[in-house]
Amino acid sequence: MTDLDVAVIGAGIAGLVTAHKLAQAGYRVELFESESEAGGRMRCGRIDGYVIDRGAETLAPYGYPATWRMIRELGLEESGDVHRIRPPVALWRGGRAYPWMGHPKSVLTRAGLSPGAWFQMLRMMAHTGKPGALDPERIEESVLGTMTVTELGQKYHPDLVDHMLEPISASAFGWIPERSGAAPLMAIVQGTRGILRWRTYRHGQDTMARTLAKNLTVHLGRRVVNVRRDGAGARISCADGSEVTARAAVLTLPSPQIPDVYPDAPAVESDFLHSSTFSSVMRVACMLDRPLEPRRRRMGPKLYAALLARGESPLLVGCTVEHNKCPERAPAGKGLISLLIAPHRVPELLDASDEEVSRMVLEEGERQLVDGLREACVGTDVIRWRDALPEAPPKSLALRGAFVRRDPSPIEYAGDWVYLRPSSEAAIASADLAVPRVRALLER
Repeated sequence: MTDLDVAVIGAGIAGLVTAHKLAQAGYRVELFESESEAGGRMRCGRIDGYVIDRGAETLAPYGYPATWRMIRELGLEESGDVHRIRPPVALWRGGRAYPWMGHPKSVLTRAGLSPGAWFQMLRMMAHTGKPGALDPERIEESVLGTMTVTELGQKYHPDLVDHMLEPISASAFGWIPERSGAAPLMAIVQGTRGILRWRTYRHGQDTMARTLAKNLTVHLGRRVVNVRRDGAGARISCADGSEVTARAAVLTLPSPQIPDVYPDAPAVESDFLHSSTFSSVMRVACMLDRPLEPRRRRMGPKLYAALLARGESPLLVGCTVEHNKCPERAPAGKGLISLLIAPHRVPELLDASDEEVSRMVLEEGERQLVDGLREACVGTDVIRWRDALPEAPPKSLALRGAFVRRDPSPIEYAGDWVYLRPSSEAAIASADLAVPRVRALLER
């Protein structure tokens, strides 16, 4: 007799949704989380009335089917917890904003692209938008194969790397375009149909996680150090010396962390896990005594984000104007801006002091983007993710097919990396892969 039907390792959004679905099916499920709160990379900080997303959650009305199913099941839309973002995103190039990036209105300004690059962008979008060209469920079978982001852009026009693909992938995912596959990026771009009518959670990106965790058994501060096969089931060992047995375990940690916990994974799983590297991301949330925003022309729209073209800044790749994104992110009359550190600078700053990082980022943020930033800033929150988002390198694309075709096992997986897509939608949707596999095993 095992202690549990299913032990879920990690209480991020993938683990919480997986546990929720299994609990609904009547199984005894418990989650084991090393941190002091649930939510994983979708946690929030709350400081003096400012709501600070540890990640950068946005929800597209298209391309997020699993997310919207969960939102409706939990009643989050009806309760007013989902907010529509109205201001646009801009490309920041040559010290000025080119608004409506990824929006139909971009035809008016070409979103900072030259006429030649704009035409080639349309060709690229037409090629990758053909039926069957990019299936997010089987991204390894796309027309782009294992082509990198850089290779895709250069195939059409070099400006597409500098002024579109890199600003998007570096600011949103922490990607270095020479290292990451183009197919997952283009699957997101095509699936979401651009940046149009996007939403966010009104009271912080942890809204869904908090709602799910309330009705589940989540062991906080319980770090799992080893998972192994135990007969027909699994045995879970924790850092406090305790052990739990389960008929099945689901590992929902970022893929780079799993080999240390599950060193005996079969080769087809181990190979994919080791190939599925993650980007490292840093951002600095700047709490302001007034609602500042990036410089804009007199008739230009307010922005919710500015993505810097390659070469604009030696330190930053963009910013999010959180109080324009959603008013509830900052107290009335105040502001909140997140500044995003360039991926190639993150490794040297991951272990730097908060004071040093804040000083550097505030100076560059004011020089590059926001007048009066340092004077208005009343506090900063330096956010660091060593394992932030799946990088989707070409090798992982080549190995994914064998991984997803493997037979069900007492030790399964869920997480955004399973789809090689850096999004909460991929994390939530991964539960729809894991749960049927677990149930098939338990119902034998």
